[in-house]
Amino acid sequence: MRHALTLLALLFLTITPTRAQETEAPKALWLSEMRDVAIPMRDGKTLAANVLLPKKEGRYPCILVQTPYNKNNMGREFGDAERAGEAARGSAKAWGRFDRENYAYVFVDWRGFYGSRAAQQGVNRRTWRRGQDGYDCVEWCAAQSWCNGKVGTWGGSALGKQQFDTASEQPPHLVCAAPLIAYQGSRYESYYEGGVKLEAHVNALDRLGFGVGEMVGRFPQPDSPIWSLARSNSYTPEKIQVPCLLVSGWWDNYPRDVIDNYNDLVSRGGEAAKKHTRLIMGPWAHTAIDMPRQGDLEFKGGEDYSTSVTLKFFDYFLREQTDNGYDKLPRVHFYQCGEDKWLTAESVAGFKRDLLKLNLHRAGEISAAKARPAAEGESPSRVFTYDPRQASPTLGGANLPPMSYGPKDNAALLKRKDVLVYSTGKLEEPLALMGSAELELTITVNRVDCDIHLRLLDDDGKGAYLVAEGIQRARYATGKPALLKPGEPVTLKVRLNPNAYTFAKGHELKLVLTGGNSPRYERNTHTGADHWDESKALDAEIAVDHSPTLAPVLRLPLAARP
Repeated sequence: MRHALTLLALLFLTITPTRAQETEAPKALWLSEMRDVAIPMRDGKTLAANVLLPKKEGRYPCILVQTPYNKNNMGREFGDAERAGEAARGSAKAWGRFDRENYAYVFVDWRGFYGSRAAQQGVNRRTWRRGQDGYDCVEWCAAQSWCNGKVGTWGGSALGKQQFDTASEQPPHLVCAAPLIAYQGSRYESYYEGGVKLEAHVNALDRLGFGVGEMVGRFPQPDSPIWSLARSNSYTPEKIQVPCLLVSGWWDNYPRDVIDNYNDLVSRGGEAAKKHTRLIMGPWAHTAIDMPRQGDLEFKGGEDYSTSVTLKFFDYFLREQTDNGYDKLPRVHFYQCGEDKWLTAESVAGFKRDLLKLNLHRAGEISAAKARPAAEGESPSRVFTYDPRQASPTLGGANLPPMSYGPKDNAALLKRKDVLVYSTGKLEEPLALMGSAELELTITVNRVDCDIHLRLLDDDGKGAYLVAEGIQRARYATGKPALLKPGEPVTLKVRLNPNAYTFAKGHELKLVLTGGNSPRYERNTHTGADHWDESKALDAEIAVDHSPTLAPVLRLPLAARP
């Protein structure tokens, strides 16, 4: 009987509400800042995230930032402002203008980095893609009670590459992406230029934890199958369906690749990507987007420009402010340095250009005049000796801190004995470069290999500022490795980084030709070895042919005159 009463009592408790059951659970406390939130991934691991919400409770669009540089350094709200640029690569000022009242922000540590380091353990690298983590983060954000289901992504450099990879996975709630100073995928040109390893850049990637140096060193040849495989597996603009806002700068590390990525998105991407994607190329270096000071020059018209467009971009797509003018903005924005103005067009090809061909003369002039034969008893060549152990130093350019970057004054290099300097003299009218300058030249060398490095400078009488540079390893002149025959001529082309830069009337356009630039580029031993070994290095005597039929030709794409 006692057991029966107990059973009845238990049954009564299951069908009769208690006072606790009748009372609603207390409402969750609205928190505007949450740290180390665990975001679940499809493989059962979790990624660590910080979440910032508006102070007022509600449902908001979310801006997701995925970083390998420590989520705790992101923005003015997390960490100090001086380190924000490091975390987002060049965007320190942007955080001061981002809208905190109408957006939620989620900052996630990449798998294998900082708070998400443990999530890398046991990962099957053959099947896992980092973009899959991005997909899972987007969908997690969209499912939260504080999100209205609309997610956009933002960030620069590695953070930008992750946005492309995330978008390629096509998460349903991803609405738009704003990758700064980044292009999608990996390729030979990510680590080599003209057959020369970008040594300082590769070393910087290793210091940041990407661990690419050993693999990059094993495959120095541009025709190695691994590079075509890497590109085909990682570059998928046709899979990107959402509008993208691409931002880069003329002294960024890869302006040419960013421009190519834009062209492929608007020709091969989904309909929304084709219709709404925009490109901004400013007067900026990699870690100084939207900053007026670049190297030793100042470009006031570039200050805060991309951030203003970015805010419109997010408001248009995430807050549906379709009357804010974003859709009326031109599709391509180029900053014309030297004139300090923005030029716009509806496509990259929409900037009309003329090609100017100039000859380099034995006496050091750059002009349209034909090369003259050498006088009797004179050599038709200009000769210099390059010792890689006393390498020409890096002064500015497309570099990462702590190296100098941007348009630095290179006047000190003009006095070195291991350079050939060419000049237009003072210009009688402006020259508006728009694109990549290229030099075609014929050389003879007393070694089996050498590098030819070029710097294009703007000399205003006070300084000679780096506009663009390029390098070519002679044994890769045709794209396939072939050692030189000492004393026999070889013709090669050196293509410089693109820029939109006007050399003003009264300035001199100068071209500095030498055998390297260290530590930006790996030095050449001149022995045919793939990599630098100081104990085996030799100096090289390099002769540049200036005879009438073989004189160097400088090709300059100029903005077409109206």
